[in-house]
Amino acid sequence: MNSSIDSDFPPFPLGTPLFSLTLDPTPRKPPQPIADHIRLAYPSRINAMALDSSKIVPSQGAYLAGELLFACDLMRRVQVEIVGSGPAVQTTPDCDHPVLARHAALLMRTTLGTRERLRVRVNAPDLPAHVGLGSSSGQIAAVAAAVNELYGRPVAARQLVKFLALNHGEEIDHDDGRLLPVQCLGGSAAAGLVPGAVQVVAGPQVPLLQATLPEEIHIVLGMPHDPVIWDARASLAAEARHFDAFAATGRTYGPEIAYRLLHDVWPSLIDGDLRPLGSLLFDYRFRMGSLANCAFSHPDLLATGEKVEHIFTDRLAEVLTLSSVGPTFAALTYTPDRCEQAFVGAGLRTLRCQPWGGGYRLCGQEGQ
Repeated sequence: MNSSIDSDFPPFPLGTPLFSLTLDPTPRKPPQPIADHIRLAYPSRINAMALDSSKIVPSQGAYLAGELLFACDLMRRVQVEIVGSGPAVQTTPDCDHPVLARHAALLMRTTLGTRERLRVRVNAPDLPAHVGLGSSSGQIAAVAAAVNELYGRPVAARQLVKFLALNHGEEIDHDDGRLLPVQCLGGSAAAGLVPGAVQVVAGPQVPLLQATLPEEIHIVLGMPHDPVIWDARASLAAEARHFDAFAATGRTYGPEIAYRLLHDVWPSLIDGDLRPLGSLLFDYRFRMGSLANCAFSHPDLLATGEKVEHIFTDRLAEVLTLSSVGPTFAALTYTPDRCEQAFVGAGLRTLRCQPWGGGYRLCGQEGQ
């Protein structure tokens, strides 16, 4: 299966742009740094739904599935500083996911044409990889945003969302020099680069719609105590076996999803009513085949889904969905204690967080 995956998703060298970025206007010379270091906190994303899952299959260039996402305050803290010697990009000994951090910084350095040597430190949320919360894409987006900020933001936010999605890669076990070009819909980048606690990224990674969520809403996550620890190749190979099912779901339900989102969900959301959004996401995950399509992410996913769907039907939460392909479930609720109890009753570990609508946040003194 690895050889098949490598033919559709050939590994590429760290920091190498698969797709270039054209700055508008085109600068005459590389930008100059506006500081000697930048610190920022970057939110995480919950990928609540693909708008058209038939577009998740292998593609040359952009993946056009689109997504509806929630941004939350599980923050990734990044520091990028200019140093006088050493490699072009180096990471600190305590940097989380150093390969992805180096990729992002090298990518931006190459694209901007800058020559300053950079040292990167990242403190990521204490979550396992491959649980559907965008840990890899969030890492790349956070470091890229910090480098962009270091040089005065020469790349516009929406440009950067698309650029990072097109140049996304995930770590390969025992290979620190290459990444696997896994599909990316742009949600992790949008969560920090575009303000909005709930967002729609449509078509070729275009942040299209943004809205707030009620201040009283909490997010409760439920995830297995023993998630499958995937290598990127193994994870992608498992997903590839379900590409036909993803395509069938998208072809069958894509038009209905688009109509309900535009004519029912979004107008109600703007008026502060989350229930139509919850109904669409519940139908997508539990009635349109999405949960079955994603069952490869954990052997107990379908059984767990049966145990937790009452969280929505019994109105313990306004929204219940899976994040990405799972195995993490997410509930948006006014009664977080009851949701946590329901997730625990289904055998899941819980984590509570808040919606975050402010994009990434610059930090001042150490520890902020």
